[in-house]
Amino acid sequence: MAQIPLALIDTAGRLRPVDKDRALMIAAAMAEEGQRMPVEVRALNKRGRYPLISGGHRVAGAALLGWEHIEAEILDLTADEAREREINENLYRADLTELDKAVFLFEKKRLYEKKNPSAKHGGDHRSVQAAIFGRLIPSFTEEVSERLGLSDRTLRRVIARAGISEDARAKIAGTAIANNGSELDALLRLEPEEQVRVAQLIGSGTAGAPATVSAAVATLSGAAPAAPKDQTEAQHEALMVAWRRSPDRRARDRFLAYLASQGETLPTLDGDK
Repeated sequence: MAQIPLALIDTAGRLRPVDKDRALMIAAAMAEEGQRMPVEVRALNKRGRYPLISGGHRVAGAALLGWEHIEAEILDLTADEAREREINENLYRADLTELDKAVFLFEKKRLYEKKNPSAKHGGDHRSVQAAIFGRLIPSFTEEVSERLGLSDRTLRRVIARAGISEDARAKIAGTAIANNGSELDALLRLEPEEQVRVAQLIGSGTAGAPATVSAAVATLSGAAPAAPKDQTEAQHEALMVAWRRSPDRRARDRFLAYLASQGETLPTLDGDK
């Protein structure tokens, strides 16, 4: 262990951005209890800095407290080894957002394939999209699925979300969108330039800012977003769709009989006469 100058820690290139609220909470705990766990850094690089491996929120908390030094464990690791350690330190934490999880899983997959080139499917992955959508190595899938409880299909969908542009990811970090898989999927379907515009609008923090991707797209296009349906109306529509799609007359008759037993009625639909 060593006490190293906070100013010499290099936090550039981190996979997970620092959450300001969490940094404040950690700073409060450190002010009361001191630093209970050292951060991990690599040895001094050619620029005279210590690249940070783990402990980004502790570093941010120490900076908020005005500390000049922080306790650190200096590890002799390569850049890839340090990245793997950063990923494994964070990936299986319960407080990861869906966006964070996507970024960590994509990077873990990339490093896994780099270490196991003979096991990689689909040849040399020369682009981010190829790396995201290429076949998953079985051993990689088994390891991650066991820890996160994800099926192969779900794992593929989560990793694909890392295809959201880096600029867009930065703008929605800390918003509710960052932890909503469906909204991330909707953002992913947009072109990169539109992703950034939508993310900027959602993450602006201004009063009345759209809370969903579809609302942001509508705002940018000048169209009024569709009003949310009343829950009762939505359920009614779902029932009507299910009724119309049922080809079995006996099933319909049984349903009508059930409604009658409950004192309910169902209007006759076209084609039921």
